[in-house]
Amino acid sequence: MRRIASPLRNCTTVLGVVAAAATGTSLLFGQTLHWEPVGLFAFGLFCLGYAAVLSRRSRTKESEVSAQPVPARRPQIVREEAAPASAASRVQGPCHALTIDLEDYFHTEVASQGVAAADWDRQPSRIEASTHRLLDLLEERRTRATFFVLGWVARRYPALVQEIHRRGHEVGCHSLNHGLVCRMTPKEFYENTRTARDLIASITGEAVLGYRAPCFSITPGTEWAFDTLARLGFSYDSSVHPVSHPLYGNPNAPRSAYRVADGTLTEFPIATWKVAGRNFPVGGGAYLRLLPYQYIRQGLRAWERQMQSPAMLYLHPWEIDPYQPYIPLSLQSKIRQTWGTSMMEDKLRNLLEQFRFAPVRDVHASWLTSASLAPSRPSFQRAQTAEQVAG
Repeated sequence: MRRIASPLRNCTTVLGVVAAAATGTSLLFGQTLHWEPVGLFAFGLFCLGYAAVLSRRSRTKESEVSAQPVPARRPQIVREEAAPASAASRVQGPCHALTIDLEDYFHTEVASQGVAAADWDRQPSRIEASTHRLLDLLEERRTRATFFVLGWVARRYPALVQEIHRRGHEVGCHSLNHGLVCRMTPKEFYENTRTARDLIASITGEAVLGYRAPCFSITPGTEWAFDTLARLGFSYDSSVHPVSHPLYGNPNAPRSAYRVADGTLTEFPIATWKVAGRNFPVGGGAYLRLLPYQYIRQGLRAWERQMQSPAMLYLHPWEIDPYQPYIPLSLQSKIRQTWGTSMMEDKLRNLLEQFRFAPVRDVHASWLTSASLAPSRPSFQRAQTAEQVAG
């Protein structure tokens, strides 16, 4: 057993040194981590090293177990058991919230560097095909999600929004024209959001409960937006990402759900992984596309241990589309917009196979119906009531 453990121990030491060096470099570029290629490379290196260390440890334990003598057992009759009704029924563990921001590839803040909003109507759209692929994948895994719909999309593709609703998914609001909240006046934000809410509600025939700001742009100094959302009748918001980011970072925000707008609105932040006092992103999106899947998986497991509450994840339909039409962008912007799209669908499939997901309204039902500041039962116990049944 020493012969087996010694090489693994040496390898783990080397990987630990690499991970430590990468962590130091990432912290050095902390303020510009999402802009500097060096910082992004170092962060990815850290993720690879950390995941490899965990994998090596797991293999070491398996080797130790396999090296032990197996006691003789009496032959047993193996009985065939009926297969589960679906692949999703084999997934164990707590139920997390899966959300999809329904927008096209040219709607992003990154794409705005090469495509003006006035030219959106002339861009070849890809949203119907990619959204149908997402819907089929979710149905295959018997999973429902929350779709935060851009008003621009709802106006042009009402049948797509109707299909999302018909398949049993929750439909929320993602603004009217993808304008950042931090660039609006309170009056502009109110009119923009009210128009988008009414448009989406007219298509689904149901009240819109949830809102997500484009680019998580309810940042420090724009807390007035919470009061506006409560005034418009929303029950919850998911526009805060507690990480360091030059555009939308709010690292000092709570990592778990909390009340805003005098307790009349609930904020559900995007999931993060706290390491050495720093919040690292694990909630999906570009991080799921660009970083190793093992990092995301370990981060969600860490969230389950640390927070004991459902995690909030997000992605976009265009992120599973590697054939986006050309947009003139800088290298950094091209990385953020297109890299990893060819692998994103497989990563999402792995997530759906290893974790349980449901819409926000189901996972956080107690938060949305309780008038108290904090529910009495642990969030994971509340989340177990969220059933994942295909429409």
